[in-house]
Amino acid sequence: MGMELMDLEAGLKAISTAGNQLNQQEILCLQSTLTMLRSKEKYDSIYLWGKIFGKKSDYYIAYGLTESSFEFPSKTFYYAGEDYEFKPLPRLTEEVADHVIALGMESQFTGVESTPIEAGAPTEGEGDPPADGEASGPPPLTELDRLSQVIQEIDFDTAVVPKGAYALNEAHMVVPSSDFKGLGVTEAAALSNYVHYRPPTSVACLRALARTDVQFYSNFLDPLLSDLPKGCWVCRQDPSMSLVTLRSLNWQGYVSYHTPLTSKFGGLYFGYAQKNKDLPFIL
Repeated sequence: MGMELMDLEAGLKAISTAGNQLNQQEILCLQSTLTMLRSKEKYDSIYLWGKIFGKKSDYYIAYGLTESSFEFPSKTFYYAGEDYEFKPLPRLTEEVADHVIALGMESQFTGVESTPIEAGAPTEGEGDPPADGEASGPPPLTELDRLSQVIQEIDFDTAVVPKGAYALNEAHMVVPSSDFKGLGVTEAAALSNYVHYRPPTSVACLRALARTDVQFYSNFLDPLLSDLPKGCWVCRQDPSMSLVTLRSLNWQGYVSYHTPLTSKFGGLYFGYAQKNKDLPFIL
């Protein structure tokens, strides 16, 4: 889960122990442009997702939630560079996403969205336009396609929320739970009480999602404890017991937080968008 705009400054303070931070100018610019985006697109809430570091420029990532007619709201992602002007990220087909993954790119992002990512692809301004009536074929893949793919991958593996924070309503839609007042101090320190905010993949959670019994309405999200490799999450409670942070070792730079006994929680990703593929051999 990202960080809701209204909670941005408090949330950044909560995860600052991990070294993830924005300066005051970044915060002010993001608050201004994201407020305009929320108004323009008529979102109830808008979230900062994180920041991906590039060689020439960094990418700021945000998303808005759009209600769907069934189960999970859909996330519409936006990106911005140093101008803080947010534009929608392309929605990739499964075929294009698989193609991007097959390229196996591990280099740092350049920060220039039009950079081609396939060998032999013409750079911007190169190549002759097709003659009239001549098929041009699919456009070459760019860094923007890679950015969209990796954000979906990171979001699927992270997006942490406390267990019970979301529930299914009678229309079978996932909504914030009105009963959630925060995990207890002891509960909040246990990894077993955190789940992924995404459509479930485990058989047990899919069964729970399909049930109509109210008692199952808070047990339909995939638990972090099931993530592989075992030990890929680090859960820490500060000495005052007033804050819990969860860090991903798969995607180093993702930090989620929860303030026990309150409904405050959120998470952000700051990094190079590179998965720690050596983790299974380290743990």
